[in-house]
Amino acid sequence: MTQTVLVTGGAGFIGAYVTRRLLKEGMRVVVYDMQPRGNVLDLLMPDRESTRNAPILESGEITDGFRLLSLCRQHNVEAIVHLASPLTMDVVSNPATGIRDICLGTHTVFATAREARLKRVVWASSVAIFGTAADYPPGPLAEDAFHRPPNLYGAAKSLCETMARQMAETDGLDTIGLRLSVVYGAGRRRGYMTYPSALMRDAATTDAVVVRFGDQKLHWQYVEEVAGMALVALTAPQLGRGHVYNAFGDCRSWRDAAAILRSLKPELNIAIRDEIDEALAGTVEDYAAERFVRDFASTRQWPLEAGIKDTLDTYRTMAARTPAQL
Repeated sequence: MTQTVLVTGGAGFIGAYVTRRLLKEGMRVVVYDMQPRGNVLDLLMPDRESTRNAPILESGEITDGFRLLSLCRQHNVEAIVHLASPLTMDVVSNPATGIRDICLGTHTVFATAREARLKRVVWASSVAIFGTAADYPPGPLAEDAFHRPPNLYGAAKSLCETMARQMAETDGLDTIGLRLSVVYGAGRRRGYMTYPSALMRDAATTDAVVVRFGDQKLHWQYVEEVAGMALVALTAPQLGRGHVYNAFGDCRSWRDAAAILRSLKPELNIAIRDEIDEALAGTVEDYAAERFVRDFASTRQWPLEAGIKDTLDTYRTMAARTPAQL
């Protein structure tokens, strides 16, 4: 029998890629989003309504437990991928609403899964739970490193990780969390870290780009890598037990990304500056993901070279269809 999965935030950037991946695997997907239409899902799957296994679109608030439970029962949902969340800048501009939607929203999803006796919840945490690089030993940051969130967004995600562990212990809830960092890919429109995706969009659709930050490094995560990890976590036979994993990524500089762009499009005029992104200065640049490899026998599929190439190709396809929406 086909598994039915509810994806919260399923029409947004990461959610749209997860939705598409689950559909490709033959699953039935219920998208639950504040804006299920006119979102990234429309860019990524413009012809989805004509396909045999089109996603079911539902709208609503992430804190509306009655609606979530009703939808789970109505559509015979068996598992949830929880991606609905405010971004860092949303929490900064409206702390009360941001904390409510992250913390209460995640608890509502967990409680819904418990009441509906669902198989599993896969959900998105963040590397924002960690402090600055100076707080930790050199090298990739271990998955069990202590939390020292520098802002409310990170503190809210840290609380969600505590909730996941506690509900696994007290209620037997099967959850698996993925800590995301700089997720890039075609279609990203919101958030402070939209810039890597915008750089690739411009590289795909124009003749010149500016790479501002030169030798500064990022932890690059391709959105298809995240979607693949969500699928692995969703279908793994072993219990989640509230564990949270660092997601796969590449610790590379902007200059490295520029070199990849140049190799893929030699005629592209690339200007590289040596500015510093102060918002990321001093943050951890690399994260260990050995535990995900060990627990799920899964390895990284999308190095930066492959991710950038696929992003350029996807942006070109999107631009040919709906250039005004990019």
